[in-house]
Formats: sequence, C-alpha cells, structure tokens
Amino acid sequence: MSVPMLLTPLEPQSLDEHMQNCADAAAAISATSYGNTGNELIESSSGTSNCKPTLRKFNVRLETPLAPEEQLGLTGDAKALGEWQLSRCVPLERMDELTWQTHVRLQSCRQLEYRYFVYVENAAGYKQIRRWETHFKPRVLDPCMDQHCHSPLDVFGLASVDERSAQVHRGWLNHEAIVQLKFNGEKMFQVHDIETFDPQHVQLKIVPVEETAGLVVEYSKQLYGKSQLQLQPAHGVSYTKGDIVIFHITLPLDRMMLQNFRLECYSLAQELLGSASLSASQLAGSEGLLQLHIKSAQRPEETLARLRLPYVVVQPYQYSPLDFKTTYAHYWPRSWPNLDVGHRGNGKSYIADAPLERENTIASFLSAYSHYADMVELDVHLTADGIPVIYHDFGLRTAPPGKQIEKPEQLEYVLIKDINYELLKRLRIFSVVNGKVMEYPAHNAEPRPDHRIFPRLVEVLQQLPKSLGIDVEIKWPQRRQGGGTEAEQTIDKNFFADRVLYEVIQFGCGRPLIFSSFDADMCTMLRFKQNIFPVMFLTQGETKKWQPFSDLRTRNFLAAVNNAQAFELAGTAPHAEDFLGENAAHMLQQAHVQGQITVVWGDDCNSKERVKYFTEIGATATCYDRSDLHVPETKQRSFFNSSALLAEFEAQCRI
Repeated sequence: MSVPMLLTPLEPQSLDEHMQNCADAAAAISATSYGNTGNELIESSSGTSNCKPTLRKFNVRLETPLAPEEQLGLTGDAKALGEWQLSRCVPLERMDELTWQTHVRLQSCRQLEYRYFVYVENAAGYKQIRRWETHFKPRVLDPCMDQHCHSPLDVFGLASVDERSAQVHRGWLNHEAIVQLKFNGEKMFQVHDIETFDPQHVQLKIVPVEETAGLVVEYSKQLYGKSQLQLQPAHGVSYTKGDIVIFHITLPLDRMMLQNFRLECYSLAQELLGSASLSASQLAGSEGLLQLHIKSAQRPEETLARLRLPYVVVQPYQYSPLDFKTTYAHYWPRSWPNLDVGHRGNGKSYIADAPLERENTIASFLSAYSHYADMVELDVHLTADGIPVIYHDFGLRTAPPGKQIEKPEQLEYVLIKDINYELLKRLRIFSVVNGKVMEYPAHNAEPRPDHRIFPRLVEVLQQLPKSLGIDVEIKWPQRRQGGGTEAEQTIDKNFFADRVLYEVIQFGCGRPLIFSSFDADMCTMLRFKQNIFPVMFLTQGETKKWQPFSDLRTRNFLAAVNNAQAFELAGTAPHAEDFLGENAAHMLQQAHVQGQITVVWGDDCNSKERVKYFTEIGATATCYDRSDLHVPETKQRSFFNSSALLAEFEAQCRI
C-alpha cells in the first residue's frame, strides 16, 4: 500500500525548492512504515489472541552459486522484512553452495509479500543490488496459525512451480555509479606501425589498478542473442573494426575520483602487446572522449597507438529512494493487442495539410485519444532553467516582436536549451512550409490553454487521462557519421535525465508509460537510474531519408536489438523503413524471441493499410500521424480505457 502525498503543480521559480521538499518527504516516508503503523509485532500481540508473532523460516535454492563477495537478501511488505527498502533488508545465511536460509519473527495472521535479491557491500557498508526477482507480483507468504508453520523451498527467480525460466534482472543504482567505455564507432585507433600493433586483431581488457569492494568490470560484445553483460576473459575480449564492445564498470561513488584502471591490449596469441592508463578522475561530466596512448609492453617509452575512447558515466537518481515493491520495466503482457500510438499527439503540424491541433500540445494528445489512440508519443527537452517542456525540434525559428518577416533567411534559429521557460513562452514561432514562411501563435498569445505550444511535462502528465498511455521520448542530439551533430547540447546528461525522471515518478505514475530515446546512452541511464518504467531504444535504422549516426548501435535493427539485450531494455522503437521487405515479419520475430517489444514508427506508417500491415507482421505497437484518419474503423475505445487495466498500474505510485 502506498503512502499518499498531496502534490501541487510546480512553478518554475520554485522547482529546486519543491524537489528538495519532496526528497525530504521521501526520506521521511522511507523511515516509516509502508502500510503498517508502528511495531507490527506489538500491535498483533495486543489484538486478538489468535494472531501471535511467529518465527517464519525462509529457505531458498539457487540455480548457480553466488560469487564469493555476493550475498542473498530478503525484503517484503512487513516492518521486520524491511518494507521493500534496500537499507533495511534481511540477510540470509549460506547453508551450502546453493542453499540459503533465515528466520524472521512475523505476524501469524496476515498474508505477506516478499522478494529475494543478490547484493554486495562496499567498504562503506552500502549495499549494491546485483540481481533481483522482478516478477510483476511478489512472492506470497500465507498466514500461519500453528506453532510449526510449513516453510516451502523457494527457487531464486521462480515465483511458482509453473514457471519455466527465472524472472531476474539487474538492480538500479543507489550508492554506486556506472562507467561505460565504448568501442562503438569507426576509426577509433590511430596506429603507428601496423606490424607491431594491428587493431583489426586485438583483445582488450580493463583492469582495476586498486582492489575495491563493490567494483566489478563487465563487458558486452554485441552479437545477436549473446549480448548480455558478462565478466571479462583472462586475456581480454576480441575486437576488430565494426565490432561493438562496451565495457561496463560498476564502482562505489566514493571511488569515482580515486580509482585507476589499465586498458590492456593482447594479441590473438594472448601476448600482452601494450597498455594505457586511465583514471576515473579523467571522466569530466556525464560523457566525453578519452585520448589514450597505448604504450608498448616491451618498450614502455614507445607509443604503439592512440585511441579515441568515448565514455559515459551513469550516476544514481538523486531525488528520492526507490524500492523493491514492484517493477514495470519489463511489463508488457503478451495478451495485449497491437497498440495504436499517436505521433506527437494527432500528428505533425508544420507541414501542408496539418491537423487542426498543433503537434505536441495537450489538445493534440486529447484529439488522438478521442479517436481511440491507446498511447501518444511526445518529445521532451530541458530549458536553460531546467524545466522539461514538450516540443519536437532542438530549436525553433523566431524573430523580434514587430519585425515583418517575408523570407526564411530573416528568421533566427535558437536552441531550447539556451532559453529560460518564461522567455520561451513569449517567443514568436515560425516554420517554412513548401518555401513559404508561416507564423503560429506564441505560447502566451494562444488564448486556449490546451492549444498552447511548449506545454510543461508536468502539465501534460497531470491533465491527460490516466487511460491514455504515454511514450516519453527524451531528445538528445546525435553525432552524425559524416561529422557534426544534430545540435549543440551543453546541459549535463545525468542532470537532464534526473529532471525528467523526477516529474514522471512524481506525476506520471498510475498509467501506462514508457521512455524512449535515439541516444543509446540516455537509454542506459534511464534503465539503471530507476526500476519503475520500461525503456525503449529508438532508432532510424537503415534509411535513405537521413544521414546515419556515428554510434554503430543505431545503424540497423539487429544492432538495436542487441543493445537492448545488453542493458535489459524493454525493447526497441525501430523505423518503419526497415520493415517494408519480405523478411519484415522474421525481423520482428527476432526481437520477440529475445523477449523485447517493438514499436514501429515513421511516415511509412501513415495510412490505414500500413497500420494494418504492421499489425499483421507482428509489431507490438504502431506510431503514426493522424489518429483521426488512420485508426482502424472497427476500434471502439482506447485499450487502456478500462478500470481493471488501470488498476494494474497503481503500484507505480510510491509516495
């Protein structure tokens, strides 16, 4: 049971203060009971004599042994089980290599819920979640009125005897960070002598210089069906040009400025060729590019190669603690039909024959819903003062007040990231349609609130009905293969992600909601910062419409599927152009076999015939313009417009 909390709309000038208040409230709540008042054992003994504290035994068997530093924990909805909080969990005792056990004194007369998880402790005593049971519904411990209660033997990851495969996923960040070193591009090495060092035939390994409790180095070599994170081989991971290898380092926060590493390069004959040193203190900001010199193992003064190595740092979500109560990160039942998703609401606006409502406005979202769209897709940017707002492009065309505009070259282009929200609402808005300059009402000039451009994310979350699902696309500019980026971005990526997460967690719970982004690293951040909402990797794939991005993970559908598997994303949102050939159904099946969803999007979806086609070949959902024109004629309501379905999402709301 969640603890209710009264929430009011955020004002721009009080955003930081409001967030701090909510964080303080969350901390206070985590220190009290989730649905129980005071000491449950005292209360039970003072009530009916039939309800007495009883020592309950928890027995669990593992399929494979834990690592020497790993421990098994227990948490649940009772005070004595820690009320889903990591810091108050119950440790189990290792009985043998595969069996763990503990005893907990609990109420005898009520049904309890619980989960198991694997963790390690760092030197400061903080727990780091390695893996946890992620069944939609927790395990259940039935009431027991006898002195000797039956204690079933649980199997880690299997909540019932009917399950065939374990439901276990990695945890979310708490007192640790993730550093990823990414071999995901072209021309990463500059070699001095190909005879001495051949980057086409090399094995790579990241070695921590200092031993640190809670530090683990894993890697993903992204191949279909084999992309999961795993420990490194003794002599490194084979790498050649075109491979995608991501080193995934988890380390305690207090080691972020102190830990040192060594990149070791081996030949295929497992001979150490050379190495480069790097320190966590070199990792400035959330992402960047390391310039490493690989020095010869035989002649340390000799440089074998130079390496341009991109990195990303994922910090824990900073505003409120999360818990084990439940997760929707992989919740997409097979019984759901193919869903209809309204692209930017009821479709693109700054084109010929646009819909009546401007895209990415509350009016446009409600229009799609009125025509039975199940979800709407919207695009989120952050303003200069940290306000998440809804708009598609990274910037906008504008002009000073009163200036007469006749030609496109008279317009100025400004980026949303550089503008405070109050100024953004005042700006004149223009677009160029078929060579003609068109002006649209500024936010402040539009008398109808639902039709105003640049609605805040919090307003959208509060005003749309819960029965309308939302695909929250996080806009982050991509570097192009031919050079340059889509737009400049100076806002810190962790800060951006946390601001959006804060509003979604506080105001967007209790509804179908999924995150997506074209930025693979943003998807990784959203996945490991929280455990509530699913995340999709959004890609343009093999297209003739736009220039490819430099990140190899974005280049084709299978690369996206592999990346989703590596970092346990819910799935992908691929471009429709990838699925117009004869093998389209097979391609989608390749994703579904990996347990992933696929939300197909693009102009090639924009007709009733294409909507039907993508449904028939097995897309999980289809995202298209003009729900008013293209929703199937037989559809009579939005799928989530059901009290029973909405009840399934109530547990998203933690405070």
